[in-house]
Amino acid sequence: MIHPSAIISPNAKIGNNVTIGAFCIIHDFVEIGDNSTIDNYCELGIPTPLANSDALIIGDNSRIRSHSCLYTGSNIGHNFVSGHYVTIRENSSIGTNVQLGSRGDIQGDCEIGNFTKMHADVHIGKASKVGQYVWMFPEVLLTNDPTPPSETLEGVVIEDFVVLASKVLILPGVIVGKDSVVAAGSVVKNNIDTGLVFSGNPAKKLCKSNILRLKGNIKQKAYPWRYRFHRGYTDSDVKAWLSEIDS
Repeated sequence: MIHPSAIISPNAKIGNNVTIGAFCIIHDFVEIGDNSTIDNYCELGIPTPLANSDALIIGDNSRIRSHSCLYTGSNIGHNFVSGHYVTIRENSSIGTNVQLGSRGDIQGDCEIGNFTKMHADVHIGKASKVGQYVWMFPEVLLTNDPTPPSETLEGVVIEDFVVLASKVLILPGVIVGKDSVVAAGSVVKNNIDTGLVFSGNPAKKLCKSNILRLKGNIKQKAYPWRYRFHRGYTDSDVKAWLSEIDS
């Protein structure tokens, strides 16, 4: 169903069973996959000279909530879900089953892996690379300019299964290793190796993440989180994760 107030370019490709809400603008060369919903007041495919492609591709079964703005040149996988007032700039490659909370901001030339979940007010700086199954809680900020303002960009790298708690600030060029956990409010200035807990300003190593225990159940390890938390993930992923424990 397409609301009569929506403005849709004849050069856009709209899949089957797509809903487009009131006062949306769908520009040239936007592709919206089957069974997707675009809520009211969204603008998709905003032109920019910075884009490497004229197309904006949105995968099947996606849900983009009201007042969101997506620029041309990006490719978004199936089952994408956004909050309200999100921005996704040009040349962003976003995997499947990604969630971006309200007022989330993904700047240009970013990579976001499958099943990554970003809560409200997360900012992903230009040239960031975020792996798969990453959790970013409210107000996480990935920066990229070591001497602002400048023309130098050093994107942050967040590896698979990392947890960044609320209000974490990652400085330009930092690499956060797989299975690491960064505590709320931390400022990360240096690289973090695999499977560590960092906390503070500046963030410092506390311990290995796999020694932490769940609050209220000290018999169960909290990390890697994939060994205990499975809601929203595929049966095949869960089976693979549990097989890691056995090995």
